[in-house]
Amino acid sequence: MRLLKKPVKISVVMSVFNGGMYLREAIESILNQSYKNFEFIIVNDGSNDNSLSIIRHYMSVDDRVVLISHENKGLTKSLNVGLKHVTGDYVARMDADDISSPNRFTKFLKFAESNRPVSVYSTPALLINEKGDYIKIIPRYIQRHGFDIRMLNCRNILIHGTLIIETALIKKYKYNSEYIFSQDFELYQRLIENGFDISYDASNISYKLRHHLDQISIKSNSSQLGFFNKVVSRNKGCIKNANIRSLYFLLSDIYFFIYKIVKKLI
Repeated sequence: MRLLKKPVKISVVMSVFNGGMYLREAIESILNQSYKNFEFIIVNDGSNDNSLSIIRHYMSVDDRVVLISHENKGLTKSLNVGLKHVTGDYVARMDADDISSPNRFTKFLKFAESNRPVSVYSTPALLINEKGDYIKIIPRYIQRHGFDIRMLNCRNILIHGTLIIETALIKKYKYNSEYIFSQDFELYQRLIENGFDISYDASNISYKLRHHLDQISIKSNSSQLGFFNKVVSRNKGCIKNANIRSLYFLLSDIYFFIYKIVKKLI
């Protein structure tokens, strides 16, 4: 086994727009990681609540916190701004209303050492409610244990906040600034089109995705769907009928799941 270069530096990139309600918990979940060699780049995207003062507080007590503040540009452009300041070997995404368990980065590095090369990395997540109570693990069991890159042809089962990617790769491809929503799905498609694989670690469930009424995916559902469909339209083989498409996805998930089990037994 070829070990990773030591010490690996991780650059966490988070964009914040009026995230004061959950921001402290999100920031502390990164600062309390068991793996300590990281920088935490937080982009204040024109917040008009108490987000900026919260970030400044943590910046004053931990020099790994790097603050970038500008007028509101939206998530996609803010992430690209944050990427310009990255100095680490890998970039890890984090959202301002989510939580990273203390062993998130330690588990990633253990996986990376055993499965080189790892350029693009993703995991399942624990879905939690506003209070932080457990709802379920996403995606469903057969998707996470039978993950195949072909699952991403016509849908996105990856959780953006779990993404960890080589710095050189994300700096080269960046997020497409034309995509206000589904910027992660569009990025995955370009990476796949250029021959990059996605390493999926079903055993690392250390990211907590918060479900609440103020999150973008709920407040801007119709707009988000439009951008998602724009990405999907690249694949001419996608089934248009929703019912047939759902059945096809279920059958393909079962196929990939069984295929992985059989492959392990051979």
